[in-house]
Amino acid sequence: LKLRGDYLAIVTLGFGEIIRVFLNNLEHPVNITNGPRGLSQIDPMSLFGFNFGKAIGVGDFTIPSVTLYYYLFLLLVIGSVVLSQRLQTSRIGRAWMAMRDMDVAAEVIGIRPVYAKLTAFGVSAFYCGVAGALFAHTYLGTVEPEAFTLDLSFRILFMIIIGGVGSILG
Repeated sequence: LKLRGDYLAIVTLGFGEIIRVFLNNLEHPVNITNGPRGLSQIDPMSLFGFNFGKAIGVGDFTIPSVTLYYYLFLLLVIGSVVLSQRLQTSRIGRAWMAMRDMDVAAEVIGIRPVYAKLTAFGVSAFYCGVAGALFAHTYLGTVEPEAFTLDLSFRILFMIIIGGVGSILG
């Protein structure tokens, strides 16, 4: 929690690589992640009893499952953007922006840095968990440690940098 800027990014990438290696080797004595074989045969997503993995037919018109997933993702992206904008204008969002701009000054005006950073980590973990579950159910159908390499982490980091760190739409 005391790290800032580039050092925090480097430690986060290193921690992600350590977790990947740990989960890759977690097969003995207790098999939780199935080791290097990963979790396979993940069912297609179903929400409130509606299966997004099957095409639906309305009369002579058939809507493929890819289109159903597209509209589900579009709805979730719109919801996450609205939630992010509401978070940004909330009290904790303003604290995050103050910590991003100058954390020493934010601490002087009464923002608790530990609370703000832990809340930011928790919210980002929520977003990543939802995105990972959608990714596994729709795109992959399996979760293997070899699919999540350091190269993928760097690509995601570059997307954040290019899109703009303080921008929701970026």
